[in-house]
Amino acid sequence: MVYTPPLGQFSQEMLALDIPIVIPLDRAIIPSASFDSWGSTTTHQLIVKATVGSSAATEMSFVQTFAVPIKTYDTLPLYRQYNEPIRDVQYSPDNQVQTEIVLPVSAVGPQDQISLGLRIAANCLHRTISKNLQLRLVTVQLKEVLECFDGGLPARKENKLCSATQEFMTALTTEGINCNFQMTFPYFNDLLDLYSSGNRPVVGGEVKQTIATFNKNSNFSKLADGVPLTHVRGFTLVGKLYGLRYELVIKIKIGHGKDFEHMLPITVSPFDRASSAYLIDWIKTECLNAREQFGKQTVAKFASAHSWDAVYRDLKRTLPPPIVFMNTRADWVRLGYNPEAFGRSAGEKTLSDYID
Repeated sequence: MVYTPPLGQFSQEMLALDIPIVIPLDRAIIPSASFDSWGSTTTHQLIVKATVGSSAATEMSFVQTFAVPIKTYDTLPLYRQYNEPIRDVQYSPDNQVQTEIVLPVSAVGPQDQISLGLRIAANCLHRTISKNLQLRLVTVQLKEVLECFDGGLPARKENKLCSATQEFMTALTTEGINCNFQMTFPYFNDLLDLYSSGNRPVVGGEVKQTIATFNKNSNFSKLADGVPLTHVRGFTLVGKLYGLRYELVIKIKIGHGKDFEHMLPITVSPFDRASSAYLIDWIKTECLNAREQFGKQTVAKFASAHSWDAVYRDLKRTLPPPIVFMNTRADWVRLGYNPEAFGRSAGEKTLSDYID
């Protein structure tokens, strides 16, 4: 409830009502998105209900919904935690082979590069090393995994995005064999160029011939209202109904030993590294603006709060009161209407009720 008539009145006659509102977003909210490959869409709506009428007999209510696109920026590839190398050591089921894994960057965006370093060696700490160990094949796959938490949806579905294989057929010793993989994240979104600070040169001249080509594989059907155009490809998210995550699967084939595989999770952002630089500067500017508007202590309090109700209760105090435009000529003009059109005869139709 954001507005009620004055105390003791059933209704209040007015031309319009301007209500400032603020709704803090929960930390666990997931962004608006549409994943065509999985047939899943997440949208958010603001629902407003208004009740009008001068008495209980004439009272009526109507509801208006507004699509609200929501973006989150917690997985930008330029954040420090995603640029610290991930190191891991894994062993084969028989403990004969040791694999050292190095992932320099653990978050990528569309068309970003994925680098993976491996060192595969016979396990020198094992009591007895099998003779004639041989490294045959190393395959690295990038998989997109959909996990559903609702009972009517499939529990898990996988989609292989890309794969790379290196063949060795080399004897495996304790000195080890090094191999490196370079992969490009396959998703592409040219709208990320809007966040680039680079200016493309424009060459003047006369257009004598125009040619247009369309890639049907890159065309999308009409998106649902409230889905950002930057969120039409897969990226890492976890919601209440489903989660989408990505993993690097390392498959190693060993001669005279047991084959094995490792899984390494990786974070995928809807924004690439180039656009992240622009967005981080924008986020810093918005933080400074929030401090100027609400105060440094208030912003710090909101950032550390874990209760949605507490944040909403404190934010409401910073809002100006609602503005009521009474049924007068002065307020009619304030709304931007023609002063000569103010007033109506008894037989004319009333203005329709709507929410903007």
